[in-house]
Amino acid sequence: MPRIIGYRCPICKTINPTEIKYCLKCGQWLLDTINEATPVIRGSYFKKTSNSRSLLSWKNILVAVVIGIILIAISSTRTITMPVLAFSKGTPVESKNYTWDYRGKSYQWEVEIPLSLLNYDRQITNDLQKYLNAGKSERQAMYKVMPSVQKKYLQDASKKNYVPWVTESNNYQFTGYIAQWLDMQAEKENLDSVQKVEFVQSFVGGAIPYQLDTGLQFPAQTLAESGKCSDKSFLAAAILANMGYKVALLSFHTKNHMTVGVALDGTTPSYSPAVGFDYNGTKYYFLEVTAAGWKVGQSSSGLEAVEPEAIIPVSCKPAL
Repeated sequence: MPRIIGYRCPICKTINPTEIKYCLKCGQWLLDTINEATPVIRGSYFKKTSNSRSLLSWKNILVAVVIGIILIAISSTRTITMPVLAFSKGTPVESKNYTWDYRGKSYQWEVEIPLSLLNYDRQITNDLQKYLNAGKSERQAMYKVMPSVQKKYLQDASKKNYVPWVTESNNYQFTGYIAQWLDMQAEKENLDSVQKVEFVQSFVGGAIPYQLDTGLQFPAQTLAESGKCSDKSFLAAAILANMGYKVALLSFHTKNHMTVGVALDGTTPSYSPAVGFDYNGTKYYFLEVTAAGWKVGQSSSGLEAVEPEAIIPVSCKPAL
């Protein structure tokens, strides 16, 4: 019976070994059903070529291996550019470009943040920080003329109630747009409920630099600049709440650390043993967001056996 020892490329006529799927010369896909490659039979090949070396020479095999490695590398580092989150012309914005990785893919995303929102966030952050840096007598004078909004945030912070930094209406609505686009991308890739949480984690942990700052920041300000553990936790909690997840802020006062707790409604994390904390009948799994790569239920170093001093549920429906 005739034996097929290779395939002739329909484009450049180069004869390729049977194991090769792409033409070694022009890169044509040899399994194309429209431009089909021609099988080469052992006898016919040697009749058409003279002084031929073996088709399965080490040189051909080496070239095939190199091409295979290149193709695998290209497919494993595929870059996905998400649609720009843009506002109508005439709206003053600050544009940010984000890049991050998840499950072998790289993502790029341009996001426009309204300047009116950023100015609001920065003003409150600066006012509160000036107050905290002032002396006792100066604080009294500052407090008398301080707007009621800033006073309310000071009172909440003194009680270690950080939920208002997550649910501030303008910031929460804006993170609703962030959540909407991240959720749509996750749906395109058929991510399950746990993977969606980790996709958000990869964005907050990987696309936004970790940097120690003074005071507490709102989500939009953290998106525009950078943030420490509490700032990133407020942002991640706002995004996940907007995606319909039940979340809480996990505060480890003695460790000077904060992170997010996320409930999974009966689904269990793939990471084992998963760290979670029960609060009023709901189990919130540990989600570290200071850097990329942490799994749901994977505790950051030094906190594996530490209980949070405060579990602060965030009760808020999706804004959009």
